[in-house]
Amino acid sequence: MPLPVLLQLVTTCAIVIGSLCAILAYFRGLKSHQQTLNAQVFLNLTQRHSSLIDFRRLEADLRLNDHWQGDLQTAAAIREYFDLLAHEYALVDLGILDKRVWNIWQPDIKRIVNTQLVSEVWHSRTRHLHRASPDFTRYIDTILVNQRGVFANGHTGGTVKIAQYAPQPPQPTPQISPL
Repeated sequence: MPLPVLLQLVTTCAIVIGSLCAILAYFRGLKSHQQTLNAQVFLNLTQRHSSLIDFRRLEADLRLNDHWQGDLQTAAAIREYFDLLAHEYALVDLGILDKRVWNIWQPDIKRIVNTQLVSEVWHSRTRHLHRASPDFTRYIDTILVNQRGVFANGHTGGTVKIAQYAPQPPQPTPQISPL
């Protein structure tokens, strides 16, 4: 093979390999940027959730399983919680918050939404305030409908194994022989 053709082949291969490396580096950088953005959003939302002091007091005092007495301070604390959930839901819907990050919070959200106090305030005071976001309202209603089997302590029974009754075939009766 003549030298100019060999040099042309080597140059072409170097350009192709360099281009592939640049494309690979671009996608790795994009993935890294997305992971950093998700971590930042997660930390900001977690911090915002922790700042719901009145809601945290309700949870710490184990009052989430109580019936709502109609007090507006409790309703306001629970509304702040639902407002935060609505914002998180919108971020997921817009693709700003990754669904994998959103799924981290799902068990806790389901547990809290299905407590007596939170579900009563949702239906009595808060649901109609979110009518501008029918998808979010439907999401909360779906959680409430699908989680009817949650016990008062938040346990779903998912890890409890229940023995199934299986009828046994009739046993032959022993024959008594005469002596």
